[in-house]
Amino acid sequence: MVLSRQSYFLAKSMNFLNYKSFWIAVLSLSFFFSCTDIPNEKEAEKPSGSNITIVTTTTQITDLVKQLTGGHCKVIPMMGPGVDPHLYKPTARDVMSLSTADLIIFHGLQLEGKLGTAFETAGLSKDKIFSISSVIDPSVLLFADEEEGKFPDPHIWFDPEIWTICLRALADKLSSFLPEHEVFISEKADQLTKDFQKVQEWGAKSIKRIPPTQRILITSHDAFQYFGRSFGVEVIALQGISTAAEAGLADRSNLVDYLKESNIPCIFVESSVNPKALQQIGREAEVALGKPLFSDALGAEDTFIFAADGQKHSLASWSGMMIYNIQSIVEGLAPDGQ
Repeated sequence: MVLSRQSYFLAKSMNFLNYKSFWIAVLSLSFFFSCTDIPNEKEAEKPSGSNITIVTTTTQITDLVKQLTGGHCKVIPMMGPGVDPHLYKPTARDVMSLSTADLIIFHGLQLEGKLGTAFETAGLSKDKIFSISSVIDPSVLLFADEEEGKFPDPHIWFDPEIWTICLRALADKLSSFLPEHEVFISEKADQLTKDFQKVQEWGAKSIKRIPPTQRILITSHDAFQYFGRSFGVEVIALQGISTAAEAGLADRSNLVDYLKESNIPCIFVESSVNPKALQQIGREAEVALGKPLFSDALGAEDTFIFAADGQKHSLASWSGMMIYNIQSIVEGLAPDGQ
């Protein structure tokens, strides 16, 4: 049984060797390669169209890739709805998919924990991996003081302007892999750019329905600072930018005291974060819970929301997620959900 050097170092760099399921991945990969004809170098260098396989990490990236490619290639997502990327552990299927992918698109900024580092240190070609956050000017990033030091906040999709930059860079990357569909990808990128701008403008008007003194968003973990900066909302979170570290008793007690002293009508749990701690805080402070917000993961493809103009949006899309979140925040913080 022979495991490719690339597969071995990819698995090792993800700490996959510590998992029993790693050996399942080894067997799967060995069987796969032994049963598959090895293409000649010319064929392997230039896959095209439906022959291209793209592996994506987070649901936000999967959304963009699927919309930009329009079914012209195979997209394999690693994470699904409700999955917390901070805590995600690779599966045997992931190792196999990553080892055979033509292109791997990940978020970066440590959102996926050690996965990003694994991609960069596993001996993969630079043309094969792309971090969607790598195109962002560091001057526009927010930074958080965590116990381990100061880290960039990875939740950049909550800033429509930054996410549009990521969209355009991703479109360029995909066009280089799918030159025969360059026109489609470019037109789709233009359409999505307009959609993002429309959501941003609608969102800014909607947030103004909340009285200025009540534009305070309290959530489970610190994922909404970019949202707050973009829409003029103060954000307070129980946990830091990563869900890997739990909030201490002092943090919980301080938040309870703050809620009792303030006039905030509602706090929000998140779809991809354990809600128990914030639910307990809400009970102690006698503050209502709003609808769960989408933070680190989008919704399921078969769930939808209607915008103010009556247009239907999938909750597995950026636009649908933003519309749902903004509607839920306004409903929870504005007087009588006006």
